Amino acid sequence: MSHRIIPTLPRIKATVGHIPQRLKIPNVPTQRARLEVLRQIATRLVREERCELKFNRAEEARPYVERLIQLAVFRGKDDAYAMEMMNWWLLEKDLITKMFQLLVPRFEKMPHDEPYTSIYRLPNMRLPSLSLNGSKKYKQYEIAVLELKGNPFPSIQPLEEERLAQLKKMSLEFVGANDLKNKKVEQIPKKNKVSKEK
Repeated sequence: MSHRIIPTLPRIKATVGHIPQRLKIPNVPTQRARLEVLRQIATRLVREERCELKFNRAEEARPYVERLIQLAVFRGKDDAYAMEMMNWWLLEKDLITKMFQLLVPRFEKMPHDEPYTSIYRLPNMRLPSLSLNGSKKYKQYEIAVLELKGNPFPSIQPLEEERLAQLKKMSLEFVGANDLKNKKVEQIPKKNKVSKEK
C-alpha cells in the first residue's frame, strides 16, 4: 500500500543518511531494537516538541518524524494509511489527537519547502559508560537537540549564531596573536657574536 502513497508526497526536506545507525536496546534483536528506539524518539518529540539526544539518534530519527508529520499534513486524519502510521509510530495514543489538532494546523501554515524539524549540535558530553569489571570508564558523546518548529520554547538559533560568532572571534584573535608574535620575533635583532681576540 505504501507504494501508492509515497510517490504522491513531496520529498522531505531533511537530509537522510545513507547508512542506518546501530541503535541498540539490551535483549532485543538489532533491527527491531532500531525501530523501537526510533518509535520512542518520535513519541518523545511529539510529546515534548524538543528533546536532547545523542547526535546519531537525532540524525537517524529526524527523517522518520518528518515523514510522519508530512503524512498528517497532506493526508489528514481521514486517511486510513496515515492513521495506521500514527498508531504504529506514536506509542502514546493521546498524541494522535495532539498531532491532528495542534501540530497539523501549525505546519499547514508553514511553507512546504522547509523541514518541519530543526537539529542543533551541542558540545560533547562526557558520560560514564558500562564496564564489565566494575571500573569507571568515561566516553565522549556527541549531543544534539531535535525540535519541532514553532514549539513554545525559546529559540536555540540565537545561541547557535552566538556560538559561531564567538568561535570566529576566537580564531581571529588566535591568528592575530600568532601574527603579532611572529612580527615581534622578526623585529628582535640578532646579536652578533663578538669573537675574542687574543
